[in-house]
Amino acid sequence: MTLTDVSILAGTLLVIAAPAEHALIRWLRTKTKNGNLQLLLTWADQAVALLEKSDLGGVQKKQQAVDYVATRLAANKLTGKFSQEQLSAVIEQAVAQLNATTTK
Repeated sequence: MTLTDVSILAGTLLVIAAPAEHALIRWLRTKTKNGNLQLLLTWADQAVALLEKSDLGGVQKKQQAVDYVATRLAANKLTGKFSQEQLSAVIEQAVAQLNATTTK
């Protein structure tokens, strides 16, 4: 095989493999995002459970929970992946879920 033949073969393989590579990259990104979201939800549940019996008021308790989750995100190098609004919403969701399970 000549250098030209090898180059043509390599180019052909790259063109054939490109869609598979693209699909793999998309799958890995989705899996990573889902994993990050699951971590966020777990940490929100932990924060709410930890602060449930504290003497803090509602707004202070919520801010403490948001700070807890933000600290966990920073410790895992996920800072900037979620906005403050998203953190607040996840905390509220965890509170609602905790209230629903304790009233049953």
